[in-house]
This record gives sequence, structure tokens and C-alpha cells, in this order.
Amino acid sequence: MIWPPVKAWTSRFKISDKRHFVAINYGGTLLDRWVILISVLDSDVLVKVPWSELIDPVRWNCGWDENNLPDIPEFVDNKTKNVSNNCRHLSIDSGLTIPITSKKIRSWFDD
Repeated sequence: MIWPPVKAWTSRFKISDKRHFVAINYGGTLLDRWVILISVLDSDVLVKVPWSELIDPVRWNCGWDENNLPDIPEFVDNKTKNVSNNCRHLSIDSGLTIPITSKKIRSWFDD
């Protein structure tokens, strides 16, 4: 899996009853990398996920998987943290700002 992360992610487990997320920011180095994800359907659902967890296919899929996920109850993991709504700072390469200020924008999906 490449770093920085692509923007589209699907949780294998419901997080506040949501599965589809956008990576709006990221940071850290080596084993301490993290990604902040926001729900596509509810901007109040904001989580900070360790990179090591995000690349685990048991927990997350890169991209938006719409129909192939079983209805698994909400997953509780002490590494994934709900973060406050104050953590909505977008990365420079997100492509989600107006106007777009970066010539290099992260991909939505893994090529």
C-alpha cells in the first residue's frame, strides 16, 4: 500500500452506523502513521485510524465497496479514535479545498 493514502475507504465494520469514508488528512512517520477519515454521509463521524489498521484488509478496503460487505455489527477497537469536529484540517494534496492550491492531488482509488 502506498503512502500517502488514497482518499476513498470502506470500513468492513460499521463505525457510528457508517462504512464509507474519505481520507482528509494524514501524518506521522514510520510505525506512527495515522489517517483522519470523515464519513461520506455524515460529516459528524470523524475518526483517526492508525495506518497499520487502515491497510489491514480484515478491517478496511481501499475504495468504496458498495454491495459485497456482510452486515457486521459495529467494531470496537481502542486504536481507532473518534476525533472532535475541530480536526477537519485538510491536507494540502486532498483536492478538497476551494480554490485547489496544490498541483499534485492524491488519488481517490488505488491504481
